[in-house]
Amino acid sequence: MSNARLLRDMPSGELRAKCGVVGLRLQWELRGQACLPLDLAPAAKQETCVSRSFSRPITSLDELRQAVASYVVRAAEKLRKQRQRTAALTVYTRTSPFAPGFYSQTASCRLDLPSNDTAELLAATLPLVDRIFRPHRQLAKAGVLMQHLQGSETLQGHLMVPTSEEEYQRRRDLMQTIDQLNRRYGRGTVQWAACGLHPSWMMRRERMGRTATTRLSDVPLVHA
Repeated sequence: MSNARLLRDMPSGELRAKCGVVGLRLQWELRGQACLPLDLAPAAKQETCVSRSFSRPITSLDELRQAVASYVVRAAEKLRKQRQRTAALTVYTRTSPFAPGFYSQTASCRLDLPSNDTAELLAATLPLVDRIFRPHRQLAKAGVLMQHLQGSETLQGHLMVPTSEEEYQRRRDLMQTIDQLNRRYGRGTVQWAACGLHPSWMMRRERMGRTATTRLSDVPLVHA
């Protein structure tokens, strides 16, 4: 087949024998019969995960807390961008699966009020790090998982957790301001102290490829 018209007019049985169901669906699409619905509005995410491997194994509780805090900060940014809040979260860590004595552990908690406030998520997550940390384990990776997500348009109150509309609005404005500064001047311009300063465990990116299709600074320039 040298063009789309020949593919459209080809006998369906012969096309299926050569290209399977995928080829048959393509032929139906060329004939004007929709096979897959057009999804103009993507479905809301059910979970949001941020995880990274370390540039070197870490064995201290402080470094693990810094790593998890960094991932929580990033996950909170994603939630606000998605206009969602999380009602539960899980933190995990593991050693390398290729090293002897493999270790993996998780810990979870539920929030009284769903939130995308970085400070509230850090306060809920950092105590979980003590539960998953084990001394003398060479940890290779950690991550956080935001679960039971819901839209940020509405917030179901809690009888045992008093909330103030003024305080809620103040915290929302603060998070919005921090996100705007980090978008304008670069990620990490405004950072949380729990993430540490210049951590040595961060993933190495010296050999990361250029992203010419998504980052303006990586678009190649041609001078004629």
